[in-house]
Amino acid sequence: MFANHPDLLGVGPSDSATTARLRILETTDLHMHLLDYDYFAARTDQHYGLIRLIEQIESQRRDEGVTTLLFDNGDFAQGNPLADYLAAHPDMDRTHPMINAFNTLSYDAITLGNHEFNYGLDFLRRILAGAQFPVVCANIDLLQAPPLSEDFTILKRTLQCSDGQARTINIGVTGFVTPQITEWDRDTLAGKVETEDIVACAKRIVPQIKAAGADLIVALCHSGIGPENHHDGMENAAIPLAAIDGIDVLLTGHTHEVFPDPTWPSSEPVDPVAGTLHGKPAVKAGFYGNHLGVIDLDLDSDGTKWRIDAHRVSLATGATPTEATGKLHTPFLDGLRKSHAATVAYIQQPIATTTAPIHTYFTTIVPDLSQQLLADAQREHVKAALADTANATLPIISATAPFLFGGQAGPGHYIDLDPGPITLRDAAAIYPFENAICAIKCQGRDLRAWLEPAAAHFTQLTPGQSGQMLIAPHSPGYNYDTLDGLYYEIDLSQPAETGRITDLNCQGRPVADDDVFILVANSYRTFGGGNYPTVREDAIVYRSTESARDILIADLQRRKTITPQHRPTWTFKPLPGTEAMFLSSPKARGFMTDKMRHLGPGRDGFDRFALIL
Repeated sequence: MFANHPDLLGVGPSDSATTARLRILETTDLHMHLLDYDYFAARTDQHYGLIRLIEQIESQRRDEGVTTLLFDNGDFAQGNPLADYLAAHPDMDRTHPMINAFNTLSYDAITLGNHEFNYGLDFLRRILAGAQFPVVCANIDLLQAPPLSEDFTILKRTLQCSDGQARTINIGVTGFVTPQITEWDRDTLAGKVETEDIVACAKRIVPQIKAAGADLIVALCHSGIGPENHHDGMENAAIPLAAIDGIDVLLTGHTHEVFPDPTWPSSEPVDPVAGTLHGKPAVKAGFYGNHLGVIDLDLDSDGTKWRIDAHRVSLATGATPTEATGKLHTPFLDGLRKSHAATVAYIQQPIATTTAPIHTYFTTIVPDLSQQLLADAQREHVKAALADTANATLPIISATAPFLFGGQAGPGHYIDLDPGPITLRDAAAIYPFENAICAIKCQGRDLRAWLEPAAAHFTQLTPGQSGQMLIAPHSPGYNYDTLDGLYYEIDLSQPAETGRITDLNCQGRPVADDDVFILVANSYRTFGGGNYPTVREDAIVYRSTESARDILIADLQRRKTITPQHRPTWTFKPLPGTEAMFLSSPKARGFMTDKMRHLGPGRDGFDRFALIL
């Protein structure tokens, strides 16, 4: 529905007959998913791929009398084996396939996400050199190099007005990235990049955009919809950003969720049905191209300025490419075929062999073999790194979280390996990112503080009841850390983050608050990613120069033959007479434990299962 917002652009609706329509389209968190192809599963996947949105984008642009803008909200250049192959095998003579796609689809502007910085500044600068559109990101400062982006740009566009005349509107576009990039990618960015708090930067830059003549300001915010109250350096700052006077439209992302979404918690500043933050239109278009964000604006003018009279926010989905007839498909694919074929060949290389199946169908329900492989690799790497130090005798606890866990990506978004070869593709499925790992000297109380937010992945259960949902809404599996090297129980009868972790022990001995450990975690998590506690700098005793994925690959190559065996790490505290429901792939039926029941088909291609507590 449309809603009037007299506070936007400073004035309310008028009786003016001069009206016009502006449409804003968003993609976000594409993570190099150009094709509807799952490199981890080696098959087509119709749940995602920018190629599936081409016809939808063209259709949105064809509406008569509507001026349309297309933006990307960041995290476009990293996130799957194609991205890794292109970073490791750059073709200096060709435009990067993602930038080629943006050029082909005539994007009006983009901003940068945190993962754009994973491969270093030289790589990022090289791929952006091929961009035929503005790149805006206001809260980064390159200390001793030319800038990668502009603080903002003014897009001059023509509106077809209701009186038959064409008039110009000046649209200010700025962008913001999570300021934690300097921590998450410290090895490549230290001494080269500084970041500014998103809200503080916006308060500084918005008056400049207004002074440059903007009639309307669009913020490309690579940051999620998080806490309502601002604090310095916050990762997910969309709500306080929306409160800033002068910002009229927000495009958000980073957390791989969708907005509007009627299941999202409603609050005074958040209307999840209308799609507003502080009354301003806002959209978050999921990830991997599974949605296209659409904001329709009704504008009118008193002859001196434009104002938003009404808006509508929605999400559109794409079409199978073989059904699409858009003229852009051929140039889109032409910039991609060579790199895609090379990537497929490269990631099929075997690196080890497994003697037992490895799957992630129950990765946050029971201890998971794929996560144990990663935990072992991290532990062995840090053990060797600390061998000649004073910390060599401390117990090493390894933190991991799953990547392929179903969720919004669909029922094909799991690892499923039969006994036989483990390939580079499989290692990337276990850990697809470029994060380093850190060894953190900590105490038992710190391990509890780490586990409590992890356990918030689950709902609070009423003992003795069945039919309750197990997984908390809007809780992605990649934020569910397990701490390998410990044993603990999770008491789901307790509220989240209030003492759910019980029976915490290490090697059969209860963990005391002042016991000392080495905790191994990826750099994203170490510096607060996913709303985990931020680690003090002086507590980090080691930081790898290799990525967690490369450490995993090296460990698998060293071991050659893997005989996976489930080992006790964690479990749910027994709640007699209690069952909880969760969703997984229909293929999961073949791997159920004696504590699970198959309930039948669920939504969106998933099946329903019950866990007996």
